[in-house]
Amino acid sequence: MRSLAGYSIVCYILQIKDRHNGNVLLDADGHLIHIDFGFMLSNSPGSVGFEMAPFKLPQEYLDLLGGVHSEKFAEYKALMKSAFAILRKHCENIVLLIEMMQKDSKLPCFQSGEATLSALRDRFQLALTEPQCDEYVDKLIMSSCCNVFTRLYDTYQYYSQGIL
Repeated sequence: MRSLAGYSIVCYILQIKDRHNGNVLLDADGHLIHIDFGFMLSNSPGSVGFEMAPFKLPQEYLDLLGGVHSEKFAEYKALMKSAFAILRKHCENIVLLIEMMQKDSKLPCFQSGEATLSALRDRFQLALTEPQCDEYVDKLIMSSCCNVFTRLYDTYQYYSQGIL
């Protein structure tokens, strides 16, 4: 559950895409591991913003947590809120790191220039109070829960690549 919360918030902040089941693995201890970082920040597979959910949270993940009314789901939400609060405190350092990596880079994720950094900074929601941030994270979670575009992307990957 901790790795799911970490994975979820990092996918949102860095806009990690191409989140189909072939790129999301489980280790022997049940930790989520994303293995493909070719699409993040400002680029998407096929240059189409099809993965519209903030992060991947399909029914299968919810089932493992015991559903949206379970104690584990409540713990997942608390971890997400805590992680977001911590990341917000380090926003400027994170943006600076991305800015340094972007300089003179030819990587597609940096091709939007300043817009990449501006969008990254915006995702931290620095103008919100702590209670507003908690509400914001709740909205991110609910918009990711069983998102139709996530399901369609997984279905597309199944039919085009054979990825379950």
